[in-house]
Amino acid sequence: MKLVFILFDSLNRHLLSPYGGKINTPNFKRLAEKAQTFNKHYVGSLPCMPARRDMHTGRLSFLHRSWGPLEPFDNSFPEILFKNNVYSHLVSDHYHYWEDGGLTYHNRYDSYEFIRGQ
Repeated sequence: MKLVFILFDSLNRHLLSPYGGKINTPNFKRLAEKAQTFNKHYVGSLPCMPARRDMHTGRLSFLHRSWGPLEPFDNSFPEILFKNNVYSHLVSDHYHYWEDGGLTYHNRYDSYEFIRGQ
């Protein structure tokens, strides 16, 4: 099985054509036609890093933990995949992952790379 987990920061899905949006988004449409889409997916913590922690750990954390790194006791999905012999790779345009105190999100993957986006 192969899985590609795509996360967009601050993207309003109601604007995308696969979800009934009026803006022409042909690449998203093609991706949605070939992939699993979700109609009832919610994040409990916004924005950015708290939302990523929620998705990495499967726990809602913003009300009792502030903006910050994954903690050593957080079991993130890349670690769970690793324990089950599933390779994971992160591609990100978030340069702050690689800065001192980079929030420990990238180093839980088997490999990772930085590609600066727009």
